Amino acid sequence: MADFEFGGGYADIAVSTRVRLARNIKDYTYKDCTKYEEIAKKVFDAMKAESTVAEKFEIIQIKSGSSDALARVQTHQISPEFAQKGGYIITNDNENIIIMVGEEDHLRLQVMGNGFCPKECMKEAKKLATLIEEHIPIDYDENLGYLTACPSNMGTGLRASVMLHLPMIENSISELLSLASIQGFTVRGAYGEGSSAVGGLYQLSNQITLGISENNIIDRLIEICTNVIQKEKNSRLLNSENIAMKDSVCRAVGILKTARIVQTNEAINCLSKLLIGLSVGYIDGIKPQDIWNTEQRIHPEVLGGTAEQRDTTRADILRQLTKHINIKL
Repeated sequence: MADFEFGGGYADIAVSTRVRLARNIKDYTYKDCTKYEEIAKKVFDAMKAESTVAEKFEIIQIKSGSSDALARVQTHQISPEFAQKGGYIITNDNENIIIMVGEEDHLRLQVMGNGFCPKECMKEAKKLATLIEEHIPIDYDENLGYLTACPSNMGTGLRASVMLHLPMIENSISELLSLASIQGFTVRGAYGEGSSAVGGLYQLSNQITLGISENNIIDRLIEICTNVIQKEKNSRLLNSENIAMKDSVCRAVGILKTARIVQTNEAINCLSKLLIGLSVGYIDGIKPQDIWNTEQRIHPEVLGGTAEQRDTTRADILRQLTKHINIKL
């Protein structure tokens, strides 16, 4: 647990994996609780019981609507709701483990990994949750499971999701939605409920938390995601000789290698084309994870400054990213 590094395969299609556990502490009110600082300190003190954990974590106050809060939304560290509400986070050096204190529930314990790694993220989340529960009484019912502010999270309190890059099967996304819904899952935009998909990015996550085990949720997520990943992969290979697809990738490379001003959506769509080109062998000289890491760095909230400054800084970052790319067509 000490290194907190999680990763998996299918990196050109599965961007990242996230496991989030909702927990509430006994004898504190839900939702309108005014003692989040006290709760954060309690949780941090509990974590100090494991020295290899505590030394890598710190408590940070998140101010409502602040630039820091909005930047953390763009990098998927906190939810948009938490950014607007404010509260506290307990996070590690790598910021891939975040405990939100004061979202809808007292605690939202989140573990994130690169690529497709639900089991690895689940294992680490449970370790940390168990450590906290050994020192702090958590609201739990023998019949209902973990009690939460919203009934939709009751039971396991688990939300497990995979961010998927699905530009080639976007036209049949409604079919995917129907299939996921039947199996107790949902498909949303990159930033969760109500968000739109840009660059072919979608989140697939579970909806049902009650009456099903954590392992069952994870197993179902893996099964559904594996099928979706294979559909996207097959579509890319099927269209690999398509001149229009080749052209779109080459144009994207040209823009990112040479442009001096690039706006957010154009950049994300071009990065999406790079990933397609990389997966079907049009280009080399770059890794999928480098592309995803850059995607998180180029959002307005992360870059700061004026619109003109952001657009030029974004272009500088993208030229640096793509300088070693070779077109193999």
